Amino acid sequence: MENETSVQSKPSSGFTGFLGRLGGALLEPRKTFYDMMQREMGILEPLFLIIVFFGIQGALVGVFTVRILYSSLAFLSPIIGAEQLQAFQGGLFIVPVITTISWIVFALMIWIISAGIAHLCAKYIFKGMGSYNQLLKLYGYASVPSSLVILGMMLTSLNFSIFFGLSMILCLMAVFWTVVILVVAVERCYLIDPGQAFISSFIVPLIVYLALSALVWLIFSSLVLGGFSL
Repeated sequence: MENETSVQSKPSSGFTGFLGRLGGALLEPRKTFYDMMQREMGILEPLFLIIVFFGIQGALVGVFTVRILYSSLAFLSPIIGAEQLQAFQGGLFIVPVITTISWIVFALMIWIISAGIAHLCAKYIFKGMGSYNQLLKLYGYASVPSSLVILGMMLTSLNFSIFFGLSMILCLMAVFWTVVILVVAVERCYLIDPGQAFISSFIVPLIVYLALSALVWLIFSSLVLGGFSL
């Protein structure tokens, strides 16, 4: 029986194991994260997931932007001339590149900062036992639900009026499931209860980001109003 159990619990390797971890992060995050922590997974796979999922989102945003600009710029033809308009439209291909890189960089920053905030809260406030590196790895798998966002964006690009409502539902599902995965990651990594994990992974980071956003807005507003007063 022991040999049989060990054979059944033997982790899959290669592409099959990769797909299993993706599905497990969505459907069985507690068990999946426990297995990953036992095997000490590396950082490259979660890094790859973030780059792929958010890179695709950024590319789609760029494509949508190009489509809007390309159609709206046609009205400027009598003003700037047909040749200059064609040259400007030809340079729009750079927009998806810019949005893709921007989305990836922003996602990586949020990944690192969010894991850091959760680590400080779980370890030093709730006296958890985990490590930042381990949490950072698990946090990378919280990007898997963003595949629903990608699906919603693709459906919206096909027919905005028909699929917009469905896309919003998919985005809300992605946000909810991302929070669930983050909570489970902190709970598993630091061995704290779900309530403490929820505070560490969602409430405290949300407060920090809202405070930073308010600070940036105040600085920007003061600069703009100061410029006008001059």
